[in-house]
Amino acid sequence: MKQIASLTYTFLLLLFSITNVELILLKQQFQYFVKKVASTFHENWRQHYMTEHPNTRNRFKLTHNGSHYNSSDFIYPMILTVGTCLVHRNLKVARDRYNSSLIYIDILNMAYDELPADWAYENGATASVACRQVLRTVRQKRSFDHNLIEQIAERIHNAWIKRNEHRTSKDMLSPYSSLPETEKDKDRRAFLIACRLFNELHLYDYVKTTPIHLIEPSIE
Repeated sequence: MKQIASLTYTFLLLLFSITNVELILLKQQFQYFVKKVASTFHENWRQHYMTEHPNTRNRFKLTHNGSHYNSSDFIYPMILTVGTCLVHRNLKVARDRYNSSLIYIDILNMAYDELPADWAYENGATASVACRQVLRTVRQKRSFDHNLIEQIAERIHNAWIKRNEHRTSKDMLSPYSSLPETEKDKDRRAFLIACRLFNELHLYDYVKTTPIHLIEPSIE
C-alpha cells in the first residue's frame, strides 16, 4: 500500500509539474504575443500617421522616463512644437532648454523598443486587451465578422478610457459610438493585428484550435 501511495504521489507531482510547465509556456507565449502586437501596432500607427500627415517630420511628446539620457548628448538647439529645446544627438529626444527636467521623445520616429516605459506601456496595454479578446473569441468559437470587430474595438476603447480617465481631457473620453471613423480604425486595427499575428505565430497550435478566418477584409 505504501508503495502504491508513493507511486500515486510521484505521479501527481509529475502531473502537477507538467501542468506548471505548460502554464509557464502558455504565459511566455502570451507575453511574446502581446509584445509582437504592441510593436506592430506602434509601427502601424507610425505608417498611417505619416501617410495622413505627409508634411509632419516628428511628433515630440513629454515623457516621465527620460532621466537615463546623458545630459551632455543634448547638443542641438532647436525650436520645436513643444518649445525651445536642446535636441539629443540621436535626434529622437529633446530637453527643454530652460527646464532640464522636461524631456520629450519623438514617438513618430521611434520604434516600439526605443520608447520609454511610459509610452511603451500604453501600446502594451492596448495590445494586451486585444490579445485577450482574440483568445476569448477563439475559445467561444465565434465568427470573426464585422459585428464582432466592432464589439471588440469598443472594448479596447473602453479599456483605454478606464486607463486614462484621470490624466486626459474630458473631450478625449467620448464613447466609441461618438468617435470619428479615423479614431475607431485605431481600435479596430489593434484587434485585427492581434488576429493576424495569432495566425502568423501559429498560436492556434497552443490553444488547440484552427487559424482565424476573417469574414470581413482587414483594414490594417
